[in-house]
Amino acid sequence: MERKDFIEQVGLSTASILIFGCMQACSKSETSSNNSNPGSNSGNQGSTKQVDFTINISVDPYTSLNTAGGYYVETKTGIIIARTLSNDFLAVSSMCTHQGATLEYQSNANRFYCPLHGSAFDAVGKVSTGPANAALNQYKTSLSGSNLRVFA
Repeated sequence: MERKDFIEQVGLSTASILIFGCMQACSKSETSSNNSNPGSNSGNQGSTKQVDFTINISVDPYTSLNTAGGYYVETKTGIIIARTLSNDFLAVSSMCTHQGATLEYQSNANRFYCPLHGSAFDAVGKVSTGPANAALNQYKTSLSGSNLRVFA
């Protein structure tokens, strides 16, 4: 086999492996989990998986939620959790619907803000300032002692 033919075969084999991997990654998953492990649920916008997890706000890394105005981005689930100045808890998708940047919570304005392009969302995830034009997924919260449950 000549060098040119060998390189061509290796290239085709590599391309086949990559295409197969991409097809596997793009396939839909029909499984849905519902437990207390934040890392086991997607929570990403448009996800069909059920969101239901509990965190202990007295334990790192969630201690920022002990303070009014604090927030925490749970990257495993794609959810931002905030404690308002009036001590209510909010939970919405953490990715901006414009270009997927991670949101921040601005307690003084009681809004979720995208530092990338300036989109802003109100406390329930509705767009208040563009360029984003789609609302965030909103989740319910329930506090029992220091355990905060976030669920759909």
